[in-house]
Amino acid sequence: MKAITALAIRRPRTVLIAWALLFVVGALLALRLDGVLSGGGFTNPRAEALLAQETIEETFDEAPNQLVIVVDADAPLTPSDVARAADLTTDAGAETITTPFDQPELGSDDGRTMAIIAGFTQDSTTVQNIVPKLQAALDESDIAGEAFVTGQPALDYQLNAHSKADALRAEIIVFPVLIVVLLFVFGSVVATLLPLLVAGSALMISLGFGTLATGVTEISNLYSNIVSMIGLAVAVDYSLFIIKRFREELAAGRSTPDAITATMSTAGHSVLFSGIAVALALSALFVPRVMALTSIALGGVVVSLVALGVTMLVLPAGLALLGPRIDAGRIPLLRRRRTPGPGRTIVTSRIRRPGLVGAAGVAVLALAAIPVFGLSLQSPVASATVLPSDDPARQGLELLERNIGQEGLFPVDVIVTFPPGTEPADALVATATASSWVADRAGADSVLDAASFAPVGSPAATALEAGETPPQLQRLWHADDAGIAVRLLATTADGPDSVSAHALVSDIRSGLADQLPDGARVAVTGATAQGLDFDETIIESIPLIAAIVLTLTFLMLAFAWRSVILPALALVFNLLVVGASLGVLTLLQGWMSDDPLNSVTPVLLFAVMFGLSMDYMVIIMSRMRELYRAGMPFEQSVLQGAARTRAMINSAALIMIAVFLSFTTAQISIVREIGIGLAVAVALDAVVIRMLVMPSILRALGPRSFGRRAESVAPPAAAEVGASTPAPVLT
Repeated sequence: MKAITALAIRRPRTVLIAWALLFVVGALLALRLDGVLSGGGFTNPRAEALLAQETIEETFDEAPNQLVIVVDADAPLTPSDVARAADLTTDAGAETITTPFDQPELGSDDGRTMAIIAGFTQDSTTVQNIVPKLQAALDESDIAGEAFVTGQPALDYQLNAHSKADALRAEIIVFPVLIVVLLFVFGSVVATLLPLLVAGSALMISLGFGTLATGVTEISNLYSNIVSMIGLAVAVDYSLFIIKRFREELAAGRSTPDAITATMSTAGHSVLFSGIAVALALSALFVPRVMALTSIALGGVVVSLVALGVTMLVLPAGLALLGPRIDAGRIPLLRRRRTPGPGRTIVTSRIRRPGLVGAAGVAVLALAAIPVFGLSLQSPVASATVLPSDDPARQGLELLERNIGQEGLFPVDVIVTFPPGTEPADALVATATASSWVADRAGADSVLDAASFAPVGSPAATALEAGETPPQLQRLWHADDAGIAVRLLATTADGPDSVSAHALVSDIRSGLADQLPDGARVAVTGATAQGLDFDETIIESIPLIAAIVLTLTFLMLAFAWRSVILPALALVFNLLVVGASLGVLTLLQGWMSDDPLNSVTPVLLFAVMFGLSMDYMVIIMSRMRELYRAGMPFEQSVLQGAARTRAMINSAALIMIAVFLSFTTAQISIVREIGIGLAVAVALDAVVIRMLVMPSILRALGPRSFGRRAESVAPPAAAEVGASTPAPVLT
C-alpha cells in the first residue's frame, strides 16, 4: 500500500500515461464484446436434463438447436406461404424443416397460425446470430400476415440484445444524476469529474477484459449488466471516500504529498478492504458452476478489482498533480459544508437507551424479512416473460401459446432405455404402460409415444419387430445392439413453466422406473426439466455460497480490525439488510406480477449486497476506531465517527441508489428485480443500520467492541480529533 502510494506521488504522469494506454486498449476490446457474449446460461450442463438432451441428439439424430418460425395472418395460410417461410429458413442454414403439413399439431384449428420448426447443427452462439438476419428476411418477404422467429436460440439472442440496451440506457440515465450529486457533494467541477473518469475507465477496462475472457470460456450477456451496475456504484463511491478525505487533509494544512499519504493510510485502507470484501462476496457465485452466475461473478469481481486498482493508484496520481486545484471550478451556490465539530452529532447522541433503540431497529428489519419465508423461486427458461412485450421472439411464443399451444413445442421429454436383448414387443408393451402412467400424473395433458403408433399386430409393430423403424417413429424409437431407446413426449396441462409441470418432472423421475422392467433406465429432459435442474442447482448451492461469504468476510474483518465483536456485528447487520430487502422485493413482486422471482435474484442480491454494504461498515467503523485509538472517549468516538461520515455515507448511498434504480428501466425482468432489490438494500443499510442501529448497538456494547486503545497516545483536544491521524485505520 505504501509503495503504491509513493509511486503515485513520485511519478504521477507515468501512472496516468499507463492508465490512458490501458483505457484505450480496454475500449477497443470492449467494442467487440457484444458479438462474443452468449445468451441464456440458465441451465446446468452437468444435470440430468442436459445430459439426456445430448443422448437425444446422438441417438435420435435430432438437431441440437431449433428455431420456430410462427406465421400468423387474418385469413387461412396457404401452402405457398409456409413454403416461402421454410425456404428462407433453409437459406439461413437450417438442416431440417418440419411444417404443419408434416405435423398437423403445428397449425391452429382455423389455419391462420402455423409454426415451422427448423433444426440447426451449428453451435448455439452461431444460431443466435442467425436470428436477426432471418427475422429481417421474413419481414421483407411477401408472406401473408406476420412472421416471428422464436425458440430458445431466438430468446437467448433477444435477451442478449436487450441486456446491451439496458446497460446503455442505465448509464445514460445515471451519469447526469451522478454529476448532480457529486457537484452537490464537492461543490467544484474538477472534484466532480475525477470519480466519473475513474468509473468510466473501470467500466471500459472490465468490458475489454470480458472480450478476452470469452476466448477461454462462454460468458453470458449478464456480464455487461453486472459490470455497469457494480462498476458505477463502487468506482464512484471509492473515489468519493478518497477525495473527501484528501480535501479534509488539505484543509487541515497538510502539503499535497502528505495529504495523499494520510488519505491513503486511512480512507485508502478502508477502501482497500471494502473492495476486497466485494470481490470475495461475489466470488462465491462461482460455486454453482452455471454460466449465468459464473458470468455475473466474473463481471463483478473483475470490475471491483479494476475499480479498486484505479482508485488505489491512478486517483492518487491525479490528486498529486492537482493538489489544491482539486477545488477548481467552484460553484458559488454550492458552498462547502463545514465538517461536523464535537458538538454537531447525530440524533443518536440524544438516545438515552441505545441498546433498546438498536434492538428495535433489528426487530423492524427482522419483521421486514418475514415475507421471504413465502418466497417462490423459478427460472423461466421455457417462457418469454423476461423479454419486453413487443419483442418478436416473445410475440411469436405468445402467438403459439394462444392459438396453437406451446406445450407441444416444449414437452416433458422422457427417454426410456431398455437393456440389450429386450424384444421390441416387450419394449412396446412397457412403453404403453409408461405412457399411461405419465398421462395419469397431475400436470400432464397428453403423451405421444411409439406404442400409440404401433399397436400389437399393426404393420408398424411388425416393422419394429423386424428391426426396421418406420419414418413416423424415428423420433420416438431407436434400436441397435446396445438396446432399445424410446421417447415419451408429454405435453403439460398448465404450460411448460408452471408449478404443476415442474412437479410432473419430479414425479416421473422418482416413480416411472418402478413401472418398468428391471434394467430399464429413465431420464427426463426438455425445457421444463432443464429449468427445474437449474433452480435446484441454485437452491442447493445457497448454503455453501452463504458459508463462503460469511466465513471469508468474517476472517477478513477480523484480520483488519483485530476484533471478533466488530466482524460478528458486521455479519448480523448485513444479514438483516439482505433479509429485509429480499422481503420487501418479495412483496413488491407479488403486487406487480404473478410470476415468481427468478431463482438467481436472491443469491445474487445476497452476494452483491453483502460485499457492497461493507463499504459503509468499513468506512464508518474505521473512522470510529481511528478517533477512539487516537484518545477520544469511546461514546464520543462512536458519535463523532458517525457524524463525520454521515454526509459522505449518505452521498455514497444516494449514488448507489441512483445507479441501481436506473436499472429498473431495464426490459429484462431479472435485471429489474436486481436493481430494485439492491436499491432497497442500500437505503435500509445506510439509513437504518449505519446511522441508527450500528451506533446504538456499539454504545450499548461499550469500549470492548473496539479492542485495546493505542498506548502512549494522549487524548487530544476534541476539535483536533478526526482531521488527520497518521496511524493506519485498520491495524
